[in-house]
Amino acid sequence: MNLTKENTGELTATIRLEISPEDYTEQVNKVIRDYQKKANIPGFRPGHVPSGLIRKMYGKAVLAEEVNKLISDSLNNYIREQKLDLLGNPIPNQEKNSAVNFEAQTSFEFFFDIGFAPDFTLPFGPETEVEDYEILVDDSMIDKYVDETRKRFGTPVKPEESLQPAEASTDAEPQAEGETPAETKAPEVIPAEMTPEFFSKVYPADNIETEEQFRERIRKDASASFTQETDRIFFNKATEILVKNTNFDLPDEFLKRWLLEYNEGKFTQEQIEKDYDSFRESMKWQLIENRIIRENDIKVSDEDIKNYIRTVMLQRVGTEFVDPEMEKKYESIVDAFMQNKEQVQRINDQLYNARMLGLFKTKLNIVKKEVSYDEFIKIASEMHEHDHSHHDHEHDHSHHDHEHEL
Repeated sequence: MNLTKENTGELTATIRLEISPEDYTEQVNKVIRDYQKKANIPGFRPGHVPSGLIRKMYGKAVLAEEVNKLISDSLNNYIREQKLDLLGNPIPNQEKNSAVNFEAQTSFEFFFDIGFAPDFTLPFGPETEVEDYEILVDDSMIDKYVDETRKRFGTPVKPEESLQPAEASTDAEPQAEGETPAETKAPEVIPAEMTPEFFSKVYPADNIETEEQFRERIRKDASASFTQETDRIFFNKATEILVKNTNFDLPDEFLKRWLLEYNEGKFTQEQIEKDYDSFRESMKWQLIENRIIRENDIKVSDEDIKNYIRTVMLQRVGTEFVDPEMEKKYESIVDAFMQNKEQVQRINDQLYNARMLGLFKTKLNIVKKEVSYDEFIKIASEMHEHDHSHHDHEHDHSHHDHEHEL
């Protein structure tokens, strides 16, 4: 077995793979012997079929299979031993590869083109500035929440205490027996008074005594409720800025070939050319993301995922104390949930993104910007349109595959 590499460009090379009889003969003979033991051919007792007949019947297929295994194993081992950081997968070089005749040939030569991941400097520090929006909660929003909360904790008006329309006007249409007028089907509510007792019902853990304190507490809650959306926008802006500010080349022609050959006819050459800029941007982000994950040792374990499931489960149950019997039941549910690969992958991605988000807010130069709710909706809408026209960045964190094969 002999493998050599010849550079064909700054980010491309061709691997030459030479296979000789000593590389495969022993394994081919072993497989032929196994076939001989198991073969059931009329006219021969099991295990007594001549090896020559077996070789004539299956030799070509066995040789082809073993050579293909050798190619795959040898390429993978060579890439690993040489520590080659590749993009995509090796692509057979059709111009250099000649037709293979497994009946006539004993030695074989194959050529594969490869593309290298570029080396680059990542501006992952205070030199990279990213806006982080904070939605201002105005008085009208607080007023609306106060009104809704006062009604929720208010006192319902009993139907007999309210003025029936039939009693108020002799012109009212007669009601069928047992029918309640529309106005009394949903009795009115007397809003709760703005008292310390009311504040305590809404926020039992807080010692709120005044309306001003109550409104400020509402303002804090409302602001926190927007965090998920503002974090999403911040994350997307951070990835776009990192992609824009990180400069490196890619082996574009190789990647176009790889896209065409490894997508099983899903795309035409014309489609790849048309959408390549979008793909290139996604590829850049994956390289940047891999570097961040590797250099900051970001990992998500099975136990992390189980803890997440337990936390969500307990939040939904809403109990602070779980007895041993209940805990055992919960663990069986967690174990069952872990068998759902799609759900586990989704949680795996969520945890990765949450840790990436935390890292962004720690490492990058965060510029806080206060905006009204309406302004934020406009910003979010514009970013959503941008994502659709340029495709969302993919954050592919394969479970147990933290190196992200590209």
